[in-house]
Amino acid sequence: MAVVVTGCAVSPVADVKAEASKALEIHTDTEPLAERLPKLGRIVSAHWQQETPGGDSRVPGPTDYRVSALMRLAPGSVADLTASTQMQPATVGTAPQGISIPAALSEFAPPGAQWVHSGVLDKSLVRADSAQLCFDPASDTVYLSATNVDRPMDVTVPAGPDGN
Repeated sequence: MAVVVTGCAVSPVADVKAEASKALEIHTDTEPLAERLPKLGRIVSAHWQQETPGGDSRVPGPTDYRVSALMRLAPGSVADLTASTQMQPATVGTAPQGISIPAALSEFAPPGAQWVHSGVLDKSLVRADSAQLCFDPASDTVYLSATNVDRPMDVTVPAGPDGN
């Protein structure tokens, strides 16, 4: 019995088309964000992207997704959200409190933003596997970087071994 193995070649044109299809769309609708982030208050405008890092739509099962969003809130909202929490400066591009706004969204960031951050607000305002919120009080802008943001009512508690 003989087994014949043949190779598959991918043309450069196919690679370029695949890369072009990976370009992330910039969304401006606020409803999907408002549904998942009700504690932020009224979102006046937004520019956001959603990606599935390493995701392959041909593979069944859950896929992680990452959301990056610049959201403008109603006037005074950021001051209200940050008033009772110790905020730390957040610098663009530096860790651990830094933020990395994707290039496609950076043009929508407020010029001269003075970003601040609090891990307490990350946990209390967003239900997600991981989330970081940065605030610019002067422009009432919030930057969100999160993985698997849940709708507040979609969160379920898994049953234990006894079914409870």
